[in-house]
Amino acid sequence: MLVCGDMSHAVIWGFVRRMAAVLIPLLLLPVAAIVALRALSRPPEASSSPTYLPASRALQAPIPAEGRTPEVRGRVFDADGNPVQGATVRLLSPSKPYKVLGSAPTESNGTFSFARAAPGHVRVVADHDPEGFASSGEVVAAEGESTAVTLVLSEMSGVRGTVVNGEQHPVAGATLSVEWGPWPVPSATSDDAGAFYLPLAPDEATTLVAVARGYRAAHVEWARREDRTQVVLRVLLVAALPVDGDVRNVDGDPVRAQVVACAGQSFEARTTSAEDGTFQLPASTLGCNAIAERAGFAPSDPAMVVEGRRALLRLKTGGSIEGLVVDDGGSGVPSFTLGIESYSSARGRGLDTGGRRAFEDPRGVFRWDNLSPGSYVLTASAAGKPPTRSGSIEVRGGVATRDVRIVLARGGSVTGRVYDDHRVPLADVDVGFDAVSSVVDGNAATKTDAAGRYRLESAPEGPLTLRVQKAGFRVRLVSGLRVASGGTITEDVTLGAIDGGAGLELTGIGANLKLAEKGIELAAVGHEEPAERAGLQPGDRILSIDGESSDGMSVADAVQRLRGEAGATVGVTVERPKTGETIDVMMVRATIVR
Repeated sequence: MLVCGDMSHAVIWGFVRRMAAVLIPLLLLPVAAIVALRALSRPPEASSSPTYLPASRALQAPIPAEGRTPEVRGRVFDADGNPVQGATVRLLSPSKPYKVLGSAPTESNGTFSFARAAPGHVRVVADHDPEGFASSGEVVAAEGESTAVTLVLSEMSGVRGTVVNGEQHPVAGATLSVEWGPWPVPSATSDDAGAFYLPLAPDEATTLVAVARGYRAAHVEWARREDRTQVVLRVLLVAALPVDGDVRNVDGDPVRAQVVACAGQSFEARTTSAEDGTFQLPASTLGCNAIAERAGFAPSDPAMVVEGRRALLRLKTGGSIEGLVVDDGGSGVPSFTLGIESYSSARGRGLDTGGRRAFEDPRGVFRWDNLSPGSYVLTASAAGKPPTRSGSIEVRGGVATRDVRIVLARGGSVTGRVYDDHRVPLADVDVGFDAVSSVVDGNAATKTDAAGRYRLESAPEGPLTLRVQKAGFRVRLVSGLRVASGGTITEDVTLGAIDGGAGLELTGIGANLKLAEKGIELAAVGHEEPAERAGLQPGDRILSIDGESSDGMSVADAVQRLRGEAGATVGVTVERPKTGETIDVMMVRATIVR
C-alpha cells in the first residue's frame, strides 16, 4: 500500500508540472496584450509637432493574423493630445501623383481602421477643421499583418494674398483654389479689396489657381514650405479675349440664331449670330456653357466657352404636332386657323415665331412641323365658332406628337341694347369680343340697329369682355361675362361722350401685361389704380390669379381673369425679380377711365 501510494503521488505531481508549463504562458498572453494595447492607445504628449510625421514616428506594430488581408489602423489626436472625432482619414499611394486608396472617419475615441488595405507602401493622412492636417511617412501594409499609425493634427499655415488686374486694381469675386491632387481643398473668393485667405492649404501644395470672369486663369507657384511659414501671394490676372463662334443648322449651313451663355447667372450674356452664323461672346463667359436657339429647331447641345477655341453650336431637328379640328358633333372642320397661344421650353416662356397658320382639309386634319421642343397650347378658330384652346401639348425634337384633338363648340350668344348717357338708344355701334386670344382674331362682330339692339354670336364660355365703340363716345369694355355653349345672356351698355376727355373705360386692376421669357409680367402700372395701391410694380411676374397657376396661360387669358366687375376682388401672387420674394395681394377691381 505504501509503495502504491508513493507511485500515485509521483504520477500526480508529474502531471501537475506538465500542465503548469502549458497553462502559465497561456494565462500571461492576455496580460501582455492588455499592456501592449494600453501603451498603444496612450495619447501623445501635447506638442507643436510638424504637420507631416516622418516614417519613424508612425507606430508600426505587426500583429500576426493568418489568412487576413493587410490592416492599417490607428488614432488621430489634436495638438493638445485629445482624440479627434469625425476627422477624415485617407489612405494614399506613397508618392505623387497621389491616389486615394480609401477614406474613413474617426470614431469618438479618435480611432480609425482600413481592414482590407492592399499590400504595399502607403501614406496615411488626416484632416479636420479647425484642428488641421497630419500625414505619416511611408507605411508598409503587409499581407496578414496589422499596422498601427498615430497622427497628431496641427494647424496649417494657409495661403493669403491679393488679386489684382493689369492696372493693379483689385479684382473682387475671383475664385482661389490650391492645386492639390488627391481630394478637393475648400476654395476662397476675393473680396472687394481683392484680398483672400485659404486656411486649409496643405503644406505640400505649391500651386495656387485663380479664376475670374473676363480674365485668363492664373497659376501661381511657390517653394514648398519646410518652416511652415504662411505664404503671401500677389496674383496678377490678365484680361482674356472675347470668344468667337459659329451657329449651324441640321444641314451644316450657317444660320441666324439667338446665343445664350451662362444662362440664369448674373453674368448671363446674349447675342444673335449674323446671317453667316458668326457670333462673339465676351470674356466674362469663359467657363460657361453656351447654346443656340431658333424657332423651328431644337436647341443646340451646350458647348463650353473656352479661351482660344472657336465655339461651334449646331441646332437640332424640331418636332411636329398632328391632329384634328372638329365641331361639337365630331365632324371635321374643313377650314380653320391655328395659333400658338402659349409656348414654354426648359429655358422659359415665349412665343415660337410660327405665329399662326391657316389649314384646309375636309377631314379637319392638320400637321404643324418645325416646332421647337417644349410645351404648347394651340388655339383653333373657324367661321361661326368661338376660338377654342387645346390642352397642353408636349413636343420633342425630331418626333411627331400625334392624336391631338380640338373641338370647336357652337358658342353662346350675347344680346342687349346700347344707350348714351341720356338713355337714348345708339345705332351703328360696333360690338365684338375683346382679347379672346393672343394669336387669333375673334371673328364675331355686329352693329346695333336703329333701336340700339344687338345680337353677338360665337361667344366663348368666358370669362370674356364685350368691346363696344362708336365715334364720339368712349370705347367701353364690359368684362367678367360668361355664357354657356348654346346659351344666351343679355347685357345692356351705356356709352359716355368723349367731349375731349378720356377715350377708354374698363374695369380691372389698372395694369398692362406682357409675355416675357420667364412668364407673364406687369409691363406698366397705372398711377393710383388698384395694382399700384396694392404695391405691385412693373416687372413683377404673375405666378397665379385667384389661386390658378399662370403656367400655360397666355396674356389674353391673364387679362380676362384680371378684368371683371367693379367692386369685385381678385387675388394675385407675383414674384419680384429684383429681390426674388413672392408677394400675395388682394385687389378690388375699379372702373378705370383713360
